[in-house]
Amino acid sequence: MIKIKDLLITERYFNAIGSDADSLELKKKYAKQVWDILQDSYKDIGGIQGNGFASIDDMIKKIPFWKMLVKGGKIKFVIMYKDKGGRKSVAMGSDGSDEAKAAIRKDFKHEIVRSYGEKSKAALGALMKSIPWDILQDYALTPTKIKGISGDDVTPLKDVPKSEWPEDAVESLKRFPELLDYGYLREFGGEMHFKVCFGTPGNKVK
Repeated sequence: MIKIKDLLITERYFNAIGSDADSLELKKKYAKQVWDILQDSYKDIGGIQGNGFASIDDMIKKIPFWKMLVKGGKIKFVIMYKDKGGRKSVAMGSDGSDEAKAAIRKDFKHEIVRSYGEKSKAALGALMKSIPWDILQDYALTPTKIKGISGDDVTPLKDVPKSEWPEDAVESLKRFPELLDYGYLREFGGEMHFKVCFGTPGNKVK
């Protein structure tokens, strides 16, 4: 059995899945670090929000799968997943270091095959730069597909007059006009935000 102390020696990825004793111990140990990283990563929309992110305890109870990169006992980056039409990434954050950013970019090519999830702003730009569009396009999900897979309330960007596009949509489409057919708006914190979803639905959290 892997002990927590063994995970602190070198940099490594590990998964905490479900509520078995080992996973629950890991979640409780790193919950405060994970919470702080996510709050900082989502500060532009008032911090991390949504079902499962009302508090640290809520996160432990309701987010079944935590994937973390740990170095010297410190979280470098984390991806949180739910089983929602498959393995869906519902939050991602890092400590902002160049090391963490490089690890995230390296991980993108694996994530689009084994999970699906929304991207926006810096994460969207990093993904678009990391994987050629002729490959990434096969993993881009239209707003219609997203509604059918996850049931999320999304509004296709093409259905919204350009004069009403939020700033993040304007900037993203200026850089990546090929995303127009895939972009949509979702409400967070009382404001509409631009998102694009990529990946492979249907892979269950195991």
